[in-house]
Amino acid sequence: MVRIPRPHPSVKPGAKVDARSERWREHRKKVRAEIVEAAFRAIDRLGPELSVREIAEEAGTAKPKIYRHFHDKSDLFEAIGEHLRDMLWGAIFPSINLATDSAREVIHRSVEEYVTLVDKHPNVLRVFIQARSGSPTEATLRTLNEGREITLAMADMFDNELHDMKLDHAAVELAAHAAFGSAASATEWWLGPDSDSPRRMPREQFVEHLTTIMMGVIVGTAEALGLRVNPDKPIHDVLPSNPAAS
Repeated sequence: MVRIPRPHPSVKPGAKVDARSERWREHRKKVRAEIVEAAFRAIDRLGPELSVREIAEEAGTAKPKIYRHFHDKSDLFEAIGEHLRDMLWGAIFPSINLATDSAREVIHRSVEEYVTLVDKHPNVLRVFIQARSGSPTEATLRTLNEGREITLAMADMFDNELHDMKLDHAAVELAAHAAFGSAASATEWWLGPDSDSPRRMPREQFVEHLTTIMMGVIVGTAEALGLRVNPDKPIHDVLPSNPAAS
């Protein structure tokens, strides 16, 4: 099946598309994605403190070509963060159903997919950990922001399920940031300080503990908003936390 490239968003409806320009855009998009995948592999192998030269070597190209597709290292690391975010979201979204799954099931499956990704790509996740401590570079900070997008997207999903209750969105966002910080700190502890550090507890046990921590954030936030969550029921089954609703 031949894939027909979609017009670039800048092309107005009804306007004549320059086929050569469209092919060039598609080519640049493909090369950019290949460089991101090479950088991902290089971080996996060498750790987060690698150079653009090492990324170029992994991609089988030269540094100048990297900089033809990315403004600087920060731009490249932001794209790596987007790739990691898309990998995680692509794993989580098909495995959950907010309408029918219990709150505990949703969180457990999300945590399980996250921990699976951490276990497969620990050095890439260390980029996020590095961004949270010391004097992070612009590159790692921009990568960190991509990681936060997952928890903020999850918060929006919960918020949308409960839209009739008109929740304080700031409180929901605060919970998302708290959940992200807790998961990042827990991941740092689990991975240990060095790339060759042994995991500090079995993977399955870590998933269970992190699920409990995340559920604590959700239940505590619901309580602060005057709601009662039954972890074993879908999130939209929450009730106002007053005796009359019992």
